[in-house]
Amino acid sequence: MIEIFDRNTMELLFVYPGDTFRGKDLRELLLKAANLSDQDLEEAILQGMNLEDTEFSNANLKKANFKGAILTEAIFNQVQAQEAKFGDAKCNLSAWAGANISDADFTGADLEHANLKDVIAHRTKFVNLKSIKGAILWNADCDKADFNGTNLNEVGDIDKAGLILDRATGGV
Repeated sequence: MIEIFDRNTMELLFVYPGDTFRGKDLRELLLKAANLSDQDLEEAILQGMNLEDTEFSNANLKKANFKGAILTEAIFNQVQAQEAKFGDAKCNLSAWAGANISDADFTGADLEHANLKDVIAHRTKFVNLKSIKGAILWNADCDKADFNGTNLNEVGDIDKAGLILDRATGGV
């Protein structure tokens, strides 16, 4: 069983009957503001969920589906989210410091004011982002990333310090 707590109050939200969330459809659970740090959510389905203020730090999110989810102020620090799907997700004000989001798909997502400091984003799709205004991309490694239809000029020069765009495409 997995105990899930509110990340702000530490109040017990519920007890999940399984020992992992791996490959599970979680759309029926109320996870807004939950603490899911260190959980195994590989291939989990969280599509369209309200996950505002939810914490996923150090979680395994490989191949997880967050399409269309509300992830405003969510915390993804140090996650492993390779091949995860964040298309059309609202990720504004989210924190991703040190995350591995290689091969993830953020097509059409909103990354306004997101903190992507020190992320590894090899071959990640940042295509047609709704916004990347005010995002922090310090030392982000975006080797071979796809920024087609996204305006990287929305990010201030100081917030792109150390940004690696080797073999990246788009980003006009």
